[in-house]
Amino acid sequence: MSKKWTKVTKKLWVLVLLGMISVLAACGNDANASGDVNEKGWPKKISYGVLPGEEDELSRAHNIFVEDMSEALGIEVELFQGEDYNAVIEAMRSKKLDLASFGPFSYIIAQERSDAIPFAVRAKSEETATYNSWIVVPDESKVQTIEELKGKSILFADPASTSGHLFPRSMFIEELGITNDELESYFSSVSFSGSHDNSILAIAAGDADAAGVCSTCVERAIEGGMVSESDFRIIAKSDPIPSSPLSYRADLPESLVEAIQDFVYNYDNKEFFEKAGDAESRYIPVEESDYDIIRNTAESLNMSPEELLSQ
Repeated sequence: MSKKWTKVTKKLWVLVLLGMISVLAACGNDANASGDVNEKGWPKKISYGVLPGEEDELSRAHNIFVEDMSEALGIEVELFQGEDYNAVIEAMRSKKLDLASFGPFSYIIAQERSDAIPFAVRAKSEETATYNSWIVVPDESKVQTIEELKGKSILFADPASTSGHLFPRSMFIEELGITNDELESYFSSVSFSGSHDNSILAIAAGDADAAGVCSTCVERAIEGGMVSESDFRIIAKSDPIPSSPLSYRADLPESLVEAIQDFVYNYDNKEFFEKAGDAESRYIPVEESDYDIIRNTAESLNMSPEELLSQ
């Protein structure tokens, strides 16, 4: 190829690139002109994500919450329920979600992947803004202690679940004196149900020997009539775990974040809180440092979030 032809080719490519840039710029101008943002610079629609497998009353509560938020903010708020925990995390990473109600451990992962920032939890007070992980067995089971689960089946909720995987796994390692690598061979089978509700129902039906579940999930399942207290027994409890945080994506407009926080901190719809599990509760502020216990527990397993998610 001659030098002259090379120069002509380069000029042509420059013209093509300039043309592409012009088209993209025009598209960007069209997007702004079409009204993707309002006069405050906020998106006209935001998405709020929740974790999968939550019982009907709580699902109805989520719908009430997004409707009230939409009215307060003056923009559309869309509800998104992920197929699993990772779906919610990835949706925020890809900027398809602006807000989410994460579990404590899934929040830690979302913070690393999408710079999620926690700002509120639902509780009666700061002192009661915790819950526990329970190891439960069917009521008719002869098992009384964790040690007696050797060679039996164990059910976790989801790889990214705090009380349905991270803390039960840590409890087994500490109580049994085994390593994380030895955990799989200690039991006859280790599997994931997909949600706390699925795990609770499996235990009630006697389809698994034991399961790690969140205390509040079991309490809601009993109140909702999914199971009864006579369907299972608790053989171990974790230390207190900080409650699941509402989190926002860090790159949202600051004025929108302030408006969301003002709505959440002052939210007082009794129907919502009743359906969410406790009419006496409210939203109270939290900070990133409140979840250091989750980070420390994950680190104690010597596994990265990716390794835990791939279990």
